[in-house]
Parts: sequence; C-alpha cells; structure tokens
Amino acid sequence: MMTFFATLAAGNPLEHVVDHPIITRNGWYVLTNHMVMMCIAALLMLIIFPIITKRYRSGELVPTGTRNFFEAILLYVRNDVAKPVLGDDADRFMPFLWTAFFFILFNNLLGLLPLEPITGPIVRKITGDPHAHAIYGTATGNIYVTGTLALISWLVIQIAGIRANGLVNYAKHFLGGAPWYMALVMIPVEIMGMFVKPVALAIRLFANMAAGHILVAVIISFAGTAALLGTGALIGIGIPVILGATAIMVLETFVAFLQAYIFTFLTALFIGQLVVHEHEEHHDEGGHHDEAHETVGGGDLTDYQKLPHDARVAGARAAG
Repeated sequence: MMTFFATLAAGNPLEHVVDHPIITRNGWYVLTNHMVMMCIAALLMLIIFPIITKRYRSGELVPTGTRNFFEAILLYVRNDVAKPVLGDDADRFMPFLWTAFFFILFNNLLGLLPLEPITGPIVRKITGDPHAHAIYGTATGNIYVTGTLALISWLVIQIAGIRANGLVNYAKHFLGGAPWYMALVMIPVEIMGMFVKPVALAIRLFANMAAGHILVAVIISFAGTAALLGTGALIGIGIPVILGATAIMVLETFVAFLQAYIFTFLTALFIGQLVVHEHEEHHDEGGHHDEAHETVGGGDLTDYQKLPHDARVAGARAAG
C-alpha cells in the first residue's frame, strides 16, 4: 500500500484515474486499462459463481465459508432490493440484476487494489516499451463504461415494459395517467424522463467512483510536495496525509458496495414502474379487506401481524 501511495504522490493525480491505451491502431483505442479491468472482473465472476453453485447442484445446500458470504449478498439483493419493488416478477429479472450488481462491485473493488506497481514492470517487459502503462484503474470511473451499463439497463427496462403491457398499453403510459388532451404536455415530459433515468444512472456511478480516487490522489500528492521541503516537512505532512488517505480508502470500499447497490436498486425500481401494476383494494361492507388481502405468502393475517415491522412493509409492497 505504501508503494501505491508513493506512486500516486510522484505523478499527476489524474494519472491513475483516467483510462490509458495499451494498444492503438490509427488513433483508435483497441485495448485500454479499463477494458482489461472489465475483462478481469468478468473472468472472476465466471470462475467464482460456477464454483459456488457447483456444491448446490451436488446437493450440498448448507453454505459455508465463501459460499456463505456470497449467498448472503445474493439473498439480500433478491429479497431486500428486488422483491419489494418487483414483487412476484422479481425472480424473472434476478439473473440480470445479480449480474449487474456483481459486475459493478467487482470493478469497483478492483480499482482499489494497488496493481500499478505490480503490473507496470510486467507490461513494460512484455511490450519492450519503457513507457508502457501498467494495468490498473477503476473501469466504473469511466463515463463510457457507466453509460454502456446504463444503456443496457434502459433496454432491459423498456423491453420488460413492452412485454408486460403490450405495445399499445406501453405507449399509453406516456400520458402518465392524465387525460388525452394533456398529451402535448405529458408525452414530452414522459419521454424526457425516460431518457433522464439512464443518464442519472451513468453519471451517479461514474461521478462517485471517479471522485473518490481523485480525492485520494490529490491528498497523496501533498506528500510528494512535502518531500521537496525536507525531512521535517515530510514527516509532519506525510504521516497525516497517509493516515487520511488510508481512511478515505476504507470509505471507498464502502462506496464500492453502496454504488453497486444503488445502481441495482434503481434499475429494479425503474423496471417495476413499467411491469408491476398497482392493484385496487377491495373492501366489503364492514370495511375489511377481501380474502386475497387477508393472506400474505400463503399464511394467515395473524401470522403476518407477528412479523417485524420492516418485514411487514416489504412483504406488503411485494404482495401489492
């Protein structure tokens, strides 16, 4: 970690944040740092998850160790992120939502690793170029990457909406429930909102991941400046800088999970807005809910009332 900090202090604070080409052809980037990091993230997923699920397929249903860690995350994304907004439709979209969550998470975490001092000498030796860039960086700190992820989510959202409602009913939602004579106002607003959502997804993920790394790099650059002022300045400034940068790196680990969660939750929410419809509640003369609302998940109302408040709220949202 100290070597990583020293590398940041020695160069431009943006050097380790922006993407760098590895192979170019006629001015086009054929292979870049962030492309390699995305491939590594995808490869890790293709290695880890088949190994985890292999034991389930063989009948070993009780998770242990690493399986327990990943299963806890998988269940959380399904039960607490997707089901409250997608209800019974959640399982249809879980393969996509799980893939999006872990792909973003793995890229976020890989960007925190001090790979530059490790991969730099290897890349330069292989290419024979003493100025070749090392392989490192956070792919999700690249607006092109987050924009592509948001575009994929947008396509899934729109296709899911068309499949769930049919093309005619899907088109009707652009009125936003307003009368037909409000079409000149509502349709442009709804179309604008349809495209604002993926833009918000892309910018939020990009800005949060890039900003944290830029902050760390700028803080560490102070240590490089202090080194020019002598040993006393290096000790007086360098130690607080290293401690502060370490604290921010810990915060960045939390942000890596948080941003993967936010992207996945908002994607599920946007899907739910087109796929899950509100059902009218039916009441009898005594003001009671009908039988369909007296049961939740196959249990009776008495059992349902015994659940914790948060579980009742999530269950009610998923059921309705």
